[in-house]
Amino acid sequence: MLPGTITDTSASSAVEGRYRDIFRRLHAGHDRCAADEWLREPCRRSGVPVAPIVWSRRNGPWRQVPMLLVGAAPGNAGGRGSGDMGAHGTRIPFGGDIAGANLDLLLRAVDLTRDDVFITAALNRLPDQGGGEPGAAEMARPIGAYADSMAALRDTILASGAGLVVALGNVALRACVAAAAGRWRSAGDDFRLPRLRRLEAGGVRRGEAIPWPNGAGVDLSGPDAPFRSDWLRAWDAPPPRLLWLLHPSAQNMSPHAGVHTAFHRRMVETLAALRRAAADAALARHGEPRAAARPSDPGSVYETPEWRERVGDRHDALLDLWGRKGL
Repeated sequence: MLPGTITDTSASSAVEGRYRDIFRRLHAGHDRCAADEWLREPCRRSGVPVAPIVWSRRNGPWRQVPMLLVGAAPGNAGGRGSGDMGAHGTRIPFGGDIAGANLDLLLRAVDLTRDDVFITAALNRLPDQGGGEPGAAEMARPIGAYADSMAALRDTILASGAGLVVALGNVALRACVAAAAGRWRSAGDDFRLPRLRRLEAGGVRRGEAIPWPNGAGVDLSGPDAPFRSDWLRAWDAPPPRLLWLLHPSAQNMSPHAGVHTAFHRRMVETLAALRRAAADAALARHGEPRAAARPSDPGSVYETPEWRERVGDRHDALLDLWGRKGL
């Protein structure tokens, strides 16, 4: 168990309440979402379907988790908004594409499942171009009742109580650092994320779990005072460690590639880095029973129709390919 782990019922209810508040703020104006925390139907506004906000109980349990994983934005498995796979189509983060199966392999390597962790993104909706990395202008826009996506990410980090925050890719890393530091908008209200070069100058290294970056080489000073105060009050523990990994997309690592390719080597190296970080952070499952919002709800992402009918078999087939290569 992590230091500060919540075990009593009243405290667990308060933790769930934090997640519920984020969910309702992100889905503000969506007709049915307040009563549909599992997003069994796509989001609607004034009765008309809209691009779903991929943030719900499908992202993980609404309790303290050992690990928070942050991606860039939901994808659509090449469908550019019209397909039924990828997070945009399934409303399951990393759900239905190679990146999703790769993420499952990473979790399996540290003896965790999607029911043990929470998964979010720098931008929790499909980017304007139909996939890929979101631009700063997109992350700067209001999302639901939030002024911008960084405010939602900051609240999510705090709600998770995670011992380890895993930034999957460069955009996620920059967003996580900015969100905790509370410095994504300048005095002139310009939206900007810290440059990768400055973070590396401050000691951030891919594959190495570190305390939140700080130092003269970074234009940030780590989590700001309000973040540290809120974290300590909620969890009675130091802020989480931060691990920067390659994004597990098919462009970086693929089970279809041979064992002598960079696509295979990158996965091997990423698995090793996550195992080291999990061991160093002494991550452990919290042992609390998962709970559905209502008896009619799935209770687990693995029990949703989309996982059973579309995602699960596809991920299993891709994981089998990795298994044949010794992973």
